[in-house]
Amino acid sequence: MKRAIMALACAATAALVAPAVAAPAQAQTSAQAPTPAADPVAALRKQFVAGHGVRYVSTSTMSVLGIPAIKVTSNGGYAFGRSGIAAADSTQKVKYSDLLKDEDEDLKGAEDPVRTVVIGRTAYYSGGIYADLLPEGKTWLRVPGVRLDPTLSGGGYFNAADWRSLKTVLATTKAKGPGGSVNGAKTTLYRGTITLGQLMKVSPGLKYGLAGLGTNPSKTVVSWKLWVGSDQLVRRVSATADLKAKTEGKSVTFTLSDVTTFAGWGKKVTVKAPPRSQVANLSDLDSELPDTQGPVILPN
Repeated sequence: MKRAIMALACAATAALVAPAVAAPAQAQTSAQAPTPAADPVAALRKQFVAGHGVRYVSTSTMSVLGIPAIKVTSNGGYAFGRSGIAAADSTQKVKYSDLLKDEDEDLKGAEDPVRTVVIGRTAYYSGGIYADLLPEGKTWLRVPGVRLDPTLSGGGYFNAADWRSLKTVLATTKAKGPGGSVNGAKTTLYRGTITLGQLMKVSPGLKYGLAGLGTNPSKTVVSWKLWVGSDQLVRRVSATADLKAKTEGKSVTFTLSDVTTFAGWGKKVTVKAPPRSQVANLSDLDSELPDTQGPVILPN
């Protein structure tokens, strides 16, 4: 059973560490679609000013049979363009429970932080499992021909800084009331449920990230909460769902949960590519990238 949980954990890590880059969705072509005035979606779209952005901190967890198995922490920032997220810079760290370690060599280097920078169609990765793959003197791996997936954050099921995802989620609101204070801001709490199938329509990377779990989760229900400030900007998001997967012939139910906090709306955010002297290309590697932990790469 432990081997089955370990196999599941490796697959689930790809879902927890949200895809940094992905093929563009057809839904993303309607960047100028109208939105109602004086609502969180309209307020978000007013933030789309080149050179400005928002910071975030995210904690994602996976539990199996009620036992915590994986914790992924992410922090970083999004730089906006006129139509939404244009670039991202984040650092992710995975922590496995002692239940999964037990001298398992497959986890070597997997708990080391990974920094990801995505600008335009190019992604850069540093640290973690990439460290031992890079040539001497190089600290970054450059992966061209990709595209930022703005629908996902550093972790979780959707990104509240992407207006399409926010609009889709808010359409499933079931309750609304006082949300208390979040980082000093008075908030309104929105609650609801949405299926993964609905989220996948606006989040192409989510579908790919969950594919490794060996199941069709489209009907899975995600319970979500949004804390929105008086300026209609999202301050915190939480989402959780129970998913089922089969691994090594065994059926396992596990829980994926995420909490993301946003701060610094409208402040300057600059995302820069690493120095060329520190960057290696895929052709410089002596071995292929392992199909394990880290941001999922989808070619455009």
